[in-house]
Amino acid sequence: METIVPNYKSERYLLGVSGGMDSMAMLYLFKQSGFKYAVANVNFSLRGAESDTESKFVKDYCEMNNIKLYQATFETSDFARTEKISTQMAARDLRYNWFNQIKEKENFSKIAIAHHLDDQVETFFINLIRGTGIAGMHGISSNKHSIIRPLLFTDREKLSDFIKENNIPYKEDSSNASDKYQRNYIRHHILPEFKKLRTDFSDSLNQSVNQLQQVENYALYHINAEINSITTYKNGNLQIDTNQLISSHSPELILYYCLKDYNFQLPHIKDIIKLIEDKKVGSTIQSSSHEVLVDRHFLFLKSKENKKKTINIVINSFSDSNWKELNIDTNDNFEGNYKVNDNNLAFIDANKLEFPLVVRNWNDGDFFYPLGMKNKKKISDFFIDNKISRDKKDDILILCNAGEIAWIIGYRIDNRYAITKQTTRIIKLKYNGNN
Repeated sequence: METIVPNYKSERYLLGVSGGMDSMAMLYLFKQSGFKYAVANVNFSLRGAESDTESKFVKDYCEMNNIKLYQATFETSDFARTEKISTQMAARDLRYNWFNQIKEKENFSKIAIAHHLDDQVETFFINLIRGTGIAGMHGISSNKHSIIRPLLFTDREKLSDFIKENNIPYKEDSSNASDKYQRNYIRHHILPEFKKLRTDFSDSLNQSVNQLQQVENYALYHINAEINSITTYKNGNLQIDTNQLISSHSPELILYYCLKDYNFQLPHIKDIIKLIEDKKVGSTIQSSSHEVLVDRHFLFLKSKENKKKTINIVINSFSDSNWKELNIDTNDNFEGNYKVNDNNLAFIDANKLEFPLVVRNWNDGDFFYPLGMKNKKKISDFFIDNKISRDKKDDILILCNAGEIAWIIGYRIDNRYAITKQTTRIIKLKYNGNN
C-alpha cells in the first residue's frame, strides 16, 4: 500500500466488493490491516437469483464481521438500452458513478478495486485488439483519480492459493466461465498459451506495461505543450488552429490527444485531417457526443447538447424589454452622425418600420438587399463573401419587419431601410453582442 498511497495509514477506503474471489481476498487483507474502510456492493440485476445471492452473501459477511456496508441495485440492461451502450460499459458506468457518490458524501479518500496482474494483462490485450494506441497499452493504473488497485502486485493463481490457505469464503460468478465476453476468451485461451512459454508472463508483461506508462508520461508532457500552443477556448468551446496543427511534426497524434476525451477515435481523426488538407470548409465530423467543424483557419468543437436554439422574439415597441434581452440599445429619434462605419450600429429609416418586429434565427433561403446594393443576396452567400465562420453563423440573428429582413444583427442593414433624403426620423440600434 505504501508504494501506491503515500499516507496510506491515515486514509479512508471504500472497497468495491462483488463477493468474488479477488474482491474477497482484498477485503480479507483490509480486515487484517487495521485501516479505516467500508464496503460497497452492487447488484447489477443481470443474472437473476444468482446476483441476489451474491449480494446477500456480501451483506451477511459484512454483518458477521461488523463491516460498514453500502449496497445498491441497478437495472443495468435498461440503462444500457437507454444510453445505447454495451451491458459491460453500462455496469462499469453505474458502478463507478455510484462509488464516487458515496466517496464524496461519506468523505472516503480512496476507492479500492480488486484488479490484479492477470486483469492487467487481459486489459492490455483488449486495448491492443481495439487499437487504442499507447494510452491503452499501458493498462490499468494502480492509483489514478482516487481509485487504487492494491492487488496489482499479484496474479490470479497466487490469489487462489491465498484464498485456500486462509479459508476465505467467496462466490463464483457463473458468467466468468463463458467465452461470450472478450475478456473471458483472453483469460481462458490466450493467456494460458503465453504462460506455457513463460510461467511468469504476467509479471514480465507488467514490467513492459510500466515502461510504456513512463514513455507515455514523457510523451504527454511534450504533446500537451504543443496542444496548448495551437488551441484556444471561446465561449467554453475548443478551437484548434489548423495551420499550426498541419505544420506540427505529427498532426494525427496531436489532434487525437486534443479530441480523444470527446469520444473521437482514430478513424475520425484521419477523416478530419483529410478534410483540412482538402480545404473542405464547412464540413463536420461527429463523435457520439461532439461535433468538429472544419473552418478556414480553425477546427471548432461543440457539444451535441449545445444545439442551435430556435429564437423567435416579438418586439412591440422601442421601449420593449426584449431589446435589452437581445443586448441591443435603442434610440428612436437619433439626430447625430449616421455615416459611421461600425457593423454593430444600425441606422434605419423609422418611417419604414412597422411594429411588431421579429428577431429570429436566419434560415437557408433567406435573402436581403445589402446596404449600398440594388440586387438581393442570399444571407448564406453574404456570410461566405464576408468569410464569416460557420461557428459564428449559428449565433447570428436577423431583425424582420413585415416579413422582410431589415438588419443582419451585428453585420449589415438592408438597403431598403437605409437613410435617404426623404428620411424624417432616424432610429439608431446598437448591438453589444460582438464586443
